[in-house]
Amino acid sequence: MISVFEYLNYREYLEDFYQFKKSLNPHFSFQVFATQAGFQSKSFIKLVIDGKKNLSESSIEQLNNALKLNEKAFNYFRDLVVFNQAKSLSLRNLYFEKLLSYKTRNSARLLLQQQYEYFSHWYHSTIRELVCNINFNDDYEKLGKMIRPAISYRKAKDSVNLLIKLGLIRKTGNGYEQTDTVLTTGNEVRSLAVQNFHLQNLMLAGDSITTSRSNERDISTLVVGISEESFSKIKNEIQQFRSKLLDLIKNDKKIKRTYHINFQFFPTSELINE
Repeated sequence: MISVFEYLNYREYLEDFYQFKKSLNPHFSFQVFATQAGFQSKSFIKLVIDGKKNLSESSIEQLNNALKLNEKAFNYFRDLVVFNQAKSLSLRNLYFEKLLSYKTRNSARLLLQQQYEYFSHWYHSTIRELVCNINFNDDYEKLGKMIRPAISYRKAKDSVNLLIKLGLIRKTGNGYEQTDTVLTTGNEVRSLAVQNFHLQNLMLAGDSITTSRSNERDISTLVVGISEESFSKIKNEIQQFRSKLLDLIKNDKKIKRTYHINFQFFPTSELINE
């Protein structure tokens, strides 16, 4: 039997539940599934799985007539639905934390939590750059003060420990060095964590206007009216420029400071009718 606790997307869980039941009984169909749950529409569950319909609180309750989840599993499923269907970032974060709070003794789940933690806080990537270019002699208070804005001793130490656990850095005789480890979070976690990361970077950029001297930063804005064709061209230019910057940085051996380089390109009006 499949476990709902292994999922971060309730639609994928319903799809796998259906396939599992189908493997036990070839006559099991979406119509049978819907009838067992008590839905009048025989295609409702299929539409939900395909992302064409959402679940309401009452339909979540009805679904359990067919899923037959125990109380803990059903509570997880209900929280999972809210997490997947939430429109605001704050609500998605709230329910993701709730999902992680379920005690399921799963090493893959622990790794997922650690990866989410890494992507959701901007200073982890900064510390990864710093500790591999300075020997701070495990003085985490000093390390925390080197971050701008500064972070606490505890956050600095926890960050280094997290980077080690994720295999993103390793200890050497002279300090630390980066590894080539690539984090492979699932789509749900990656989407949420990246949104958090971008939001934090936007806030940092805003703060830098008053916390950094003008000769230490470069912030500018263009307000333009453009066509769809120009939009695509500009987006492509930004992507190419980003790649050029990465090539330039790779060859930089004399690292003096860490920087966050942000690119923002977003609409500030509705579509203008021709």
